[in-house]
Amino acid sequence: MAARPLVILLHGVGSTPAAMAPLADRIALALPGAVIAAPPAALPYDLGEQGHQWFSVDGITEDNRPARIQAALPAFVDTIRGLQRAHGAAPENTVLAGFSQGAIMALAACTDTWLARHVVAIAGRFAPLPDAWEGRTAVSLVHGTMDGTVPADHSRRAAARLAELGADVHLDLVPRAVHMLAPPIVEAAINALARPPRLAPI
Repeated sequence: MAARPLVILLHGVGSTPAAMAPLADRIALALPGAVIAAPPAALPYDLGEQGHQWFSVDGITEDNRPARIQAALPAFVDTIRGLQRAHGAAPENTVLAGFSQGAIMALAACTDTWLARHVVAIAGRFAPLPDAWEGRTAVSLVHGTMDGTVPADHSRRAAARLAELGADVHLDLVPRAVHMLAPPIVEAAINALARPPRLAPI
């Protein structure tokens, strides 16, 4: 019997797993056989009294962002692999669906590591754009066109670069949507989850 798909939901900076509930609820309806996990990011949020983060955005710049992401990757990968072990899942039946910083971490982690079959990156970005991509991982980029926190151009550039690298990539720009898990963004993410992969695992 095929393993049940594991969908790991990854919240944004300063948030908690509860913030992913709108997406979790829709996934439960759309994929009733899936196991849904929503871990907290590894570190306490350092700009508030509640919430979690994978890396600090205090004083963040385009110059120091890549190093912060790289420093956070070991804990992120350990979290994903720990959930896979706990649920008897492998990369080929794992989906990472992240919002904002969660999407940033999922994209960074899967650049050259076989960690998941599909990344659904909502309002995320690369920093910097990759020079290579793990070819067994499909990517769906979902972004609101009026996102003022992480502008949609980041997903446009990511889609173009991933296509150049031969990745199975799809871009969905949601008109008038801003930087939040509003219903149109959630629906676009659900559609992305249902998208059949173009490339078979190697």
